[in-house]
Amino acid sequence: MRDMRLPGAEDAVRHFRSLGYEVHLRSSGGRLVVLDEGVLNVAIAYAGEALPGIEPGFQLMAGVLSEALGDLGLEPVVGEVAGSICAGRYDLSIGGRKVAGLSQRRRRNFALIHAFLLVEGDGKGREDLAASFYGLARASAEEGIRPGTMAALQEFRHDMTVGMAVDALMRVLTRL
Repeated sequence: MRDMRLPGAEDAVRHFRSLGYEVHLRSSGGRLVVLDEGVLNVAIAYAGEALPGIEPGFQLMAGVLSEALGDLGLEPVVGEVAGSICAGRYDLSIGGRKVAGLSQRRRRNFALIHAFLLVEGDGKGREDLAASFYGLARASAEEGIRPGTMAALQEFRHDMTVGMAVDALMRVLTRL
């Protein structure tokens, strides 16, 4: 939502749509996320009176992702990766490169905690797409993407697939 306030955002959206990309406005988070078949989206939903707070919600999702990645032999770190796509305090990174980002959508009696997990492919291609969007949208240098900040799990574990990540997450979620 925040990116749509950039001076050239509408032009950037039109450009990417003309190239065949689907562009959607997310209801959670505030910055652009590049999604493709190598990216796994995860959500934990809560409804009712006993909703976790914002921080506990982020901590829960970061913990679930960290545990699943640990089970796959990877060692993620939780903390902002400045200059990455949709940077935030609960980014997950490996070797200083972001592999997952979190966001939330909250209403009075509802919370949806989202995460995107970059599993297959490469971070550079996604960075390049995002940087192109921000260039067309006339974003400031601080709002743009810094090269070398993104990676897919497959760059650290070459046999990694989306299916493997799904299986690891399901094992962790059933232990909750």
